[in-house]
Amino acid sequence: MESGNISQARRANQPSGNYIPEVEHRRSFVSLRWLVVILASYLTLFTHLSNPRFPIFFAFTFLFAATNIALAFVSPELFQTRIAQRAIVVCDIIFICGTIYLLRVSSNYLHVGFMLLFVLAALWRDLRPVLISLLVVSMLFGLFAYFRIAHFDLSISIEQFLTLSLFFIVSMFYVFLSEQLRRDAALSRAVLEEKRNAEVMVDVTRGLSSSLKTQDVLRMVVARVCEVSAAVDCSIITVDPRTGDAKVMVRSSEPDLRYSTVDWNSAPEVQQAALTRRMVFTNGAQGVVVTIPMISQDALLGVIHVSAPGGTKPPSDAMIRFFEVMASTAANALRNAQLFEEVEQRARTDFLTGLANHRYLQTSLSAELGRAQRHNHPLSLLMIDLDYLKIVNDRFGHPSGDLVIRTVAETIRLSCRDFDFAARYGGEEFVVILPETPLSAAITVAERIRTKIAAVEYAAIGNVTASIGISNYPVNALTKEDLIRTADQALYVAKNGGRNRLAYFNYQMVRT
Repeated sequence: MESGNISQARRANQPSGNYIPEVEHRRSFVSLRWLVVILASYLTLFTHLSNPRFPIFFAFTFLFAATNIALAFVSPELFQTRIAQRAIVVCDIIFICGTIYLLRVSSNYLHVGFMLLFVLAALWRDLRPVLISLLVVSMLFGLFAYFRIAHFDLSISIEQFLTLSLFFIVSMFYVFLSEQLRRDAALSRAVLEEKRNAEVMVDVTRGLSSSLKTQDVLRMVVARVCEVSAAVDCSIITVDPRTGDAKVMVRSSEPDLRYSTVDWNSAPEVQQAALTRRMVFTNGAQGVVVTIPMISQDALLGVIHVSAPGGTKPPSDAMIRFFEVMASTAANALRNAQLFEEVEQRARTDFLTGLANHRYLQTSLSAELGRAQRHNHPLSLLMIDLDYLKIVNDRFGHPSGDLVIRTVAETIRLSCRDFDFAARYGGEEFVVILPETPLSAAITVAERIRTKIAAVEYAAIGNVTASIGISNYPVNALTKEDLIRTADQALYVAKNGGRNRLAYFNYQMVRT
């Protein structure tokens, strides 16, 4: 299920069909620039065929064309960089201004004005320079036409002037259209990014709704964030609302890392995002870090901490929206998973003692016995019953009896190893599962528990003792039912033997 979701998210990262905005932008820009190159070559070369400096003009136009050929082989990613765009602007200024100079009217300096207007348009790409240039050229043309009608003797060639104006106007529209191509490509990238993020969010939502386990939810979130944002690392840090402690719950670069405490001083962006409840973007020597708060029902559950290589641009609007939706979705999914785990924990926990209840005991005992049988390892079971608890209830009331049961449960819990399993069997009876424990070691554990229970003194009640029956796989039981039955029979022997003692079952019912 997980691998299928990951492959779907990766497919969602790819643009639909064969349309890639960066490639189409470069292709359209190169085609538009070829028009300017061809027009410049046509106007300059054909008017200087008989000029002794024709090879110089040819070399100039050839270099102009060579820059466009080079652009066709530049990768789309490099073409979009700021350095490449600045280099293109510089080349355009040099070659187009050079062409204007070659097409100049030699008796005046009108070409200087055209050059300045083009430089202005190249550096300040807007429609207004184009309109201004058209207005200036039109006014100049009208002025020359008026002088001719008025029979003023002008030494300026109107054909040469119109040729210069034509190339100038085409060059201005080239600047304007290239800027429009850039904006269209940026808009297409934004639309595709929104579409891709929407598809990923649908996949993420479907995946999150299919799991109610906290760790599965968290691992799914960090995997999707890394795939979409191309991050090198993603962590989910939870914040305890009572203590304010922050802990790493899951980290993409270290899948086995859990519950690692976060030092607020070493991660100020985490603290800032948690306090302000807003996304925090930092760009430092260690790289780019984006921290997104996870909020559900106006409660801060934690933050998503995303790290990217240095030099990465700030998140786009589409990526910011993706982070916000992802954080909100993940927070709600995490909240649901936590609520489910709380309900599940309550369903398998005894409300009075906090130990596992009878139902969960049966499930765990089956699992532990199955593991012991597969690996041929011993397994022991302790059946513990409090002595004369009914007398305590009758004399001091059931609240006092409940106090004794809770205290004994805590004593048993503290007397067990981390991998032992303690449960309330019912009433005043408790059961302890001892994995990897032979009969001799189980006797030692049982004696330790019996001694600690008897050592506790209750106000007005005094001491309460317990009797313990012991059974073992494979010494005297082969099934779950056998383990419980033989432990219960051994407990009966301990009770009949005077209580406050333990007994283990064998064919002769040897007691200790």
